Amino acid sequence: MNIPSRAWTLALLAALLWAGIGTIQKTGRGIPLGDAVVSELPLTALVFVVALLVAAQRNR
Repeated sequence: MNIPSRAWTLALLAALLWAGIGTIQKTGRGIPLGDAVVSELPLTALVFVVALLVAAQRNR
């Protein structure tokens, strides 16, 4: 399956946005930055994969 570079870019941007917003929300609640970033990693990976699949299907 050949995934276009635009799909990779969109998925990366979606994942970074998700991680950034989640980290900011958690640090605003008093969670240390390192813990906030680590706790966002599993969902960020899931968002990346879903966004990649959606973007790849959309570009067909």
